[in-house]
Amino acid sequence: MTLLTMICGYLICGLIGLLGVAVLWQIFDGTIDLSRLISEPNGDASMSRFQFLVFTFVISLSLFLVIVGAKNGPAFPLSIPGGILTLLGISGSSYAVGKAIQFSDPAGVEDRPVTVTISPTDVTVHYGQTQQFTATVARKPDAKVRWEVTPGRGTINADTGLYQAPAAPVPAPTAPLHATVKASCVDYADVTDVAVITLA
Repeated sequence: MTLLTMICGYLICGLIGLLGVAVLWQIFDGTIDLSRLISEPNGDASMSRFQFLVFTFVISLSLFLVIVGAKNGPAFPLSIPGGILTLLGISGSSYAVGKAIQFSDPAGVEDRPVTVTISPTDVTVHYGQTQQFTATVARKPDAKVRWEVTPGRGTINADTGLYQAPAAPVPAPTAPLHATVKASCVDYADVTDVAVITLA
């Protein structure tokens, strides 16, 4: 009977370990999206979710140590230690209180729109030189951005945001001395931002 209990304990620990490895692997390859794990729908950090995540790890590790540390080998305890139950109660109640406070303020549950921001926003580029632009997409960091020059002279790589200034100024006195770089979010056509280039 003792041998059977020990074997069952090892099997339980092995299954839990395999489940943990599977979850970690799906997180690594992107199958499980963690972008909202500790943030609210509007993209702000959530203390209640963060503390609930920490407590979950602490409680899981505590229970794992209790199972592995049994005198006769790994085995599920006949009764859950009071300390683990206390941690579970504190975690659940504090999370509930935190969510109640959050939902009392509508700003905490509104899903703010996606925005894109170009850096730098105003730069001087000499003729024949290049300038690298970057775009940050808030609340959709993995979204793709399309680059274009409109209006003005010069070219820009539509995928990388590398701007190439024209080789020389146009002799005509009406030639523009400025160019505008525009970044558009591929999945959200109306989400754009612009940067101004001064040609020198």
